[in-house]
Amino acid sequence: MLPDRIGDRSSWNTELLHEIGVALGVEGREMGVELLLGPGINMKRTPLGGRNFEYYSEDPCLSGELGAAFVNGLQSQGVGASLKHFACNNQEFEKMVTSSEVDERTLREIYLSAFERIIKKANPWTIMCSYNLLNGSYTSENEHLLNDILREEWGYEAWSCRTGRPSTTAFAALRQGWILKCRAPRITTQQPLWKLYGKEFFPRSSLIRACVVFLRLLNK
Repeated sequence: MLPDRIGDRSSWNTELLHEIGVALGVEGREMGVELLLGPGINMKRTPLGGRNFEYYSEDPCLSGELGAAFVNGLQSQGVGASLKHFACNNQEFEKMVTSSEVDERTLREIYLSAFERIIKKANPWTIMCSYNLLNGSYTSENEHLLNDILREEWGYEAWSCRTGRPSTTAFAALRQGWILKCRAPRITTQQPLWKLYGKEFFPRSSLIRACVVFLRLLNK
């Protein structure tokens, strides 16, 4: 039995978090699990946050250090981490239709700092996008978030996934670097991407990049 993220963060102990990651990696490997959907490192901005129990802290430095230790421990056992929820996921009520309006400085200093720290210190195998919109654009389709910051600035070359949501199109998300959709409703996953392949709004480079990154993951 392991504590939740609130208990983890109360230890302020990166060595302990590394051990927890190792333990989950060993258990996951024995059960045939190849990818763990965590850790969750969003900031606790309100006590009403419905998933606060999944997140470490309201402090990006503490969350980043603990998260990096956990991911390194987990992945040392050959089980990948899926860092979530990228980004600005701070409420459960109508989260699929609400937009987090965040200026650039606040975004960098509070909401993205822990993600950046973990990516640079632990290189998680995957990153899971959040349900919400960020400044008017769904995170799984947000060019500034996924391309400008995550890939170009931070140099992240692995893949991002998103949880199933019927309100966006697959090709729009794929164009911005999204690779895999989890628990996807048929209404969206059965879109004929091959019919859109090569068109101006869906360049070949997007699909080729997705395939290359996905194959890299399969070879881990």
